[in-house]
Amino acid sequence: MEEQSRWEKLLDRLKTSLWGVGILTSIVGAHSLGAFHVLELMALDRLFATQLSFETSSDKAITIVEIGPNYTNGTEEQGYTIDAVSLTEILDNILKNEPAVVGADILPYLISGDLSDSLLPVFQRHSNLIAVEGILGDPIEPLPGLSETQLVQQVGFNDLIIDRDGTVRRALLSAYDNADIYKNSFAVQILQSYFQNSNFSSESIELKNGSIDPETMSFGDLEIPRVKVDYGYAGGDIFDVQALINYRGRVKPFETISATDLLASQSNQDTLIKNKVVIVSLIDSPQKHKTPLTIFDRVIDNSHLVSGVEIQAHVISQIIKAVENQQPLIRTNRTAQYIFLLLFSILSIVVSRFSKDVISGFIRLSIITFSSILISYILLLQIGLWLPLAAILASVTANGLIYINYAQNERRWARLIAQRNIALEKERHLSEKLAFERHKTIENVFDSIHNGPLQTLANLLRRSRDEAIELPEICLGLEDLNREIRYIGDSIKQDVTDKKDSLDVSYAGTKFDLDIPLQELFQEVYDAMLSRPLLGFSNLKFTIISFEPIESEILNVEVKRKLCRFLEEALGNVGKHAVGATRLVVTGKNKDDRYELTVADNGSGADTHQVETGEGTRIGKEIEKLTRGKFVRRPNKPKGFFCQLIFPISA
Repeated sequence: MEEQSRWEKLLDRLKTSLWGVGILTSIVGAHSLGAFHVLELMALDRLFATQLSFETSSDKAITIVEIGPNYTNGTEEQGYTIDAVSLTEILDNILKNEPAVVGADILPYLISGDLSDSLLPVFQRHSNLIAVEGILGDPIEPLPGLSETQLVQQVGFNDLIIDRDGTVRRALLSAYDNADIYKNSFAVQILQSYFQNSNFSSESIELKNGSIDPETMSFGDLEIPRVKVDYGYAGGDIFDVQALINYRGRVKPFETISATDLLASQSNQDTLIKNKVVIVSLIDSPQKHKTPLTIFDRVIDNSHLVSGVEIQAHVISQIIKAVENQQPLIRTNRTAQYIFLLLFSILSIVVSRFSKDVISGFIRLSIITFSSILISYILLLQIGLWLPLAAILASVTANGLIYINYAQNERRWARLIAQRNIALEKERHLSEKLAFERHKTIENVFDSIHNGPLQTLANLLRRSRDEAIELPEICLGLEDLNREIRYIGDSIKQDVTDKKDSLDVSYAGTKFDLDIPLQELFQEVYDAMLSRPLLGFSNLKFTIISFEPIESEILNVEVKRKLCRFLEEALGNVGKHAVGATRLVVTGKNKDDRYELTVADNGSGADTHQVETGEGTRIGKEIEKLTRGKFVRRPNKPKGFFCQLIFPISA
């Protein structure tokens, strides 16, 4: 039964574990199909917002120069344009201060005037000047008049990828245009020029294909983690080389200055331009975007939105920091995702399954949830590993709630079963007690009948066979028998209501209180038995009666009752079988920690077979077992019978 119970428990655990497997499989499937994509990106935004809130310094390597109304034409409502001559003047002033690279993030259609005599010569003189174009949607042609070499090395597209919720999280680093020509982004072109012109390393940092992932790009030893299906995006959203943008903090991320202020102060030019990345744009760009920096602000006005030029600066900044300071870029790994998901799912199942109560279960589940968020945040912060949290939190929560509920139901059923078992055990004890009381009552009634009416009847029958007996004596004997039988019936009825422990003595028409000392009980039993008109008592000439006091705490009421019945039976056997006995010895003696109760006579003695199967022998053996004592019965010398019971009186 124990082996079967063990197998049943194992089978039950396997069955309940299937719930967690089912939930985990469903969540993995949903995650693979992109069902958690939006939630995962929101969790990433929250981690970004938390991470970036600790940044207190701006990136000194990048300066944004905004060209304001002093140089532009138009209005804020209609949009601003700039004359090629004015733009040339600004770029010449910046370039003479030896910047590492200058990026003009101004679309060609916003530049008016003749380019050939003003702007194009600047691009010819300075290879570290980068212009923009557009390749997504309706293409925006680059500046007209640039050579093929300049188009490859000094022009990059500034298109942004906007997620479905309107947030810019990814940067498109290189892509094919409508003519199937492979082109680099504005940020990548700036980075190439920056690493060629900066003094960061004695070795040239070149742009090349990745070594681990040949489809991505790398700057020197830094390989850009490419956005894949693992990132939760649908396959149609992923094309060419995309990377997650690791935005800088909510504080002012880059030095931003107007063209007017920059050109008016030589100190500003020395501080903000030399050996730095300078991005030039028109002030108040007509289109601004949400980023992880602003998505939780749920903006009311555009003051919280980020311009395209700032987003380009963030892309440039994260790669520069990654190359120069080994700051990690954001990446993910499908194997790590599933290990993380499986680990925390199993952990939530275990702690919820074995929680002691609902409160402790929820506390442990909360700790696991917080731990998963904390570990994910630390991994993102330290090594740039993004582990999408939505699927993990969904699995932890679902498994935790189900198994907490299961554990509570299991404990509730266990309590009910325990209560039922206690009730059954009480009922069993009560049944056993009633059965014991019934058996004890039957046994007491039997002893009363055996030692009372049956003894009287046996004595009457023996006298009628062995000697002439007159009718009046027979009538007296029958009256005694009638009285004893009636007394037993009345005594049984009285015992139903009387809870006092007593010994029925029907032949004496009384009861002996079992609470009095045992030696006094022995004396009362002896007196009552010797008063009966039995043949074995009729010729007694010499009797030795002695009961030493018994002080024992181990002799309970039932033991005392049995001892009295033993003495009663032993004396009754003398009265029935010791015909002609003249000497009777009845003693009770203390000997060490034992008590010796002895009954001996010198009568004719009983038949040996009758002695072995008689009631006295039964009672003697029962008490011998009950008290762990010793029962002795043998013929007495020179004649008669010897009966002795030795029992311990101390523990």
